[in-house]
Amino acid sequence: MKTMRRRKFSLVVAGVALASVCLGGCSFMRGDDPEPTVKVNQAVKRVDSVLDDTVQAVLPRLKWRDGPVRTTERRNSFTNTANGELTVGRTRHVRTKVAKQKLAELLKVVDKHWRRAGFKIGQAHAEVPSLSGTAPDGCTVKFSVSGFGEVRFDAGVGAISPGDGFHLDGEEGDTFPKAPNGGPDYTPDVQDPYWSK
Repeated sequence: MKTMRRRKFSLVVAGVALASVCLGGCSFMRGDDPEPTVKVNQAVKRVDSVLDDTVQAVLPRLKWRDGPVRTTERRNSFTNTANGELTVGRTRHVRTKVAKQKLAELLKVVDKHWRRAGFKIGQAHAEVPSLSGTAPDGCTVKFSVSGFGEVRFDAGVGAISPGDGFHLDGEEGDTFPKAPNGGPDYTPDVQDPYWSK
């Protein structure tokens, strides 16, 4: 009889522990990102500020165009239902042609700037130049180079979702030339006496 009670008690304790991990550890399951506390417009300002600071740290200055603000609804990993949060992001496409031999230098400048700004550097690759970092507020940044040599900076941060049917007027980004397929052409089109040689 005592053995049976101990087993039941052990099963109850195990069940409570599992429930605590599943319910209380949801933030662990979704990563170490802090819960968003800002509204979408504040998130856009944060993302644009990070992108502005990044390109201003590069000398000589790069020419660029902004893509539209993107929002991605965050969902509960167990129930696949919206959890009231969004990821707000934007891509800054560099128009300046950066020569292959200058990519490592550009990567080093960006790395140094992000570290000074308090970003924890996560991934860095010199062969195929790329770099990513995360700020204490959960804002993420990424430097990458496309197959055709376009340098891009991506930034994103969490925000409180305003609800269904979300659209942010006035944040469509810059006008891009058209590519042969009819979509936007991101090909670098500006020569720079320093970066392009």
